[in-house]
Amino acid sequence: MHRAFRAIRQIRRLPELLDCRSITREWSTLALAYLGLRPDSSYPFSIRLATGPFEFREPSDVPTFWQIFFAHLYPVKPTDRLIIDAGANIGAFTLYALIHAPRAHVIAVEPAPDSCDRLRRVVQTHGFTGRCTILQSALSSEVGRTTIQMIPGSQFRVTGKGGASVNTVNLDSLVAAHETVDLLKLDAEGAEYQTLPAASKSALRRIRRIEMEYHPGGDTRALLHRLTDSGFRLEQARDNSSAAGYGIARLSRTG
Repeated sequence: MHRAFRAIRQIRRLPELLDCRSITREWSTLALAYLGLRPDSSYPFSIRLATGPFEFREPSDVPTFWQIFFAHLYPVKPTDRLIIDAGANIGAFTLYALIHAPRAHVIAVEPAPDSCDRLRRVVQTHGFTGRCTILQSALSSEVGRTTIQMIPGSQFRVTGKGGASVNTVNLDSLVAAHETVDLLKLDAEGAEYQTLPAASKSALRRIRRIEMEYHPGGDTRALLHRLTDSGFRLEQARDNSSAAGYGIARLSRTG
């Protein structure tokens, strides 16, 4: 019975595997890594996409890339013209957005110096420098300074609890020069509970869609209520079944 359930899970992943196979010749290498069948000693490794190579330095890079490119965790529309990637990390979503929205400009916001260096290299290597603005800053409730933890690995670093000093930007400062933001992708490791409530109604009105990961430590229901009160329609809120307090919310502007 256990083998049967495992087989069913793999069948459900078949569309993702086919997507993987369609974009890189190293699809089997990446698929084995995603399934946990690649030893840690084999990192780093790279795959080649049509626009250039992408390097995986640690095991946690793989599910991040896979969920964005093949599970389409944060959908992008080909007609999008301006996208904000807040919590850009190593650049997987920034790259995905630049490829799938060919007329879009992406504002990528990432506070961790080492992750930001990787993000810059991804954008440069794939030839998208002219279509991407990179801000080495943390998204916060106000413009100023904070700190970010510099623990090993690129995932799950939290701001405001010690570490390296970094600049902060708020949502108002990001959207001030733009009439419309087609998509705000937000994965800020808990900073969403300070950032979104502090945003002015004027700033929120300029945003058409939000794709947000929410985290433990805040009142998710109150946060989503704040957004729906500001003119967004909640299209989906899905808890992560394997990690309590984590989930994905999808919202779009009603008018």
